[in-house]
Amino acid sequence: SNPQPAPEYDFMADPDDYLAIFPNDYALDLIKARGAWNYTNGDTSIILGVSDGNFFLAHEELENEFVSVDVPTSTPSYYYNHGTAVAATAGGKTNNSQGKSSIGYNCRLALAGMGYNYIMQLSNDGVPVINMSWASGCSYNAYLQTLINEMYDNGTILVAAAGNGGTCGGPTNLVYPAAFDHVISVTSIGEEDNHEKTIGDPTTTHQHNSTVDLAAPGYLVGITVAPGYYIYGNGTSFAAPYVTGTIGLMLSVAPCLTYEEVEKILKETAVNIDAQNPDYIGGLGAGRLDAEAAVLMATSFCTTDTEGS
Repeated sequence: SNPQPAPEYDFMADPDDYLAIFPNDYALDLIKARGAWNYTNGDTSIILGVSDGNFFLAHEELENEFVSVDVPTSTPSYYYNHGTAVAATAGGKTNNSQGKSSIGYNCRLALAGMGYNYIMQLSNDGVPVINMSWASGCSYNAYLQTLINEMYDNGTILVAAAGNGGTCGGPTNLVYPAAFDHVISVTSIGEEDNHEKTIGDPTTTHQHNSTVDLAAPGYLVGITVAPGYYIYGNGTSFAAPYVTGTIGLMLSVAPCLTYEEVEKILKETAVNIDAQNPDYIGGLGAGRLDAEAAVLMATSFCTTDTEGS
């Protein structure tokens, strides 16, 4: 018989924990995580810094997934819930048959406490990207901007949560560190690229202002706040680590990327969501994160001569 043409296959990376707990956790689908993982599952040498309250280090998604821990000795219990959720979103264990997948997949974590001393230490240690899902203040501080600039000069890529609407007294207000120069500020969208958590209700938005750079899933996203405990959560705290983990994938294929190049790629590949959010044009940055397009564009950077000399 005549040979038949081979069927066309679409090889999508499909980790075994992608739908292990959440049947409809839209976030990874919306940012095209599986498409991004077609280019890289993340390099274990790429470290994602997570500066947060505290962490359940023995959590099934975090155990042995971090290379360093620098946290205060005593913190409130909810600090552990928050830090664990953020760290697991950015770079928790993936393809481990339990829990959920993280966008950063195989990238490892450097876990640290909340505040500028902690992020400065991570930066000085050479951690390439640091997630800050916290607010330190509501007004510009020249001294803190100097610290941020120092980390920028180190080559550190800083990502921060833009604020949750009520932060700093209203959704249009600036929130720091997100609003500082040389920080990628991330606000929230939902499953329909909606910036209003409840579509049609403008009182349900997270931050939107001129310092926001990007939007990512932050309404009703699947998170884990304690060992064995998985829930749906809201917050730019959870939007930011989708961007941080994506940057980890970008650095995995292009370790030479600078802050400017990362920001440019993220913005150029972002999906325009103005049509879905006509009342917030100019306040949502370049649009919604597209991890697949960002990683694809990153692959064209840092080309090396493999011919030998």
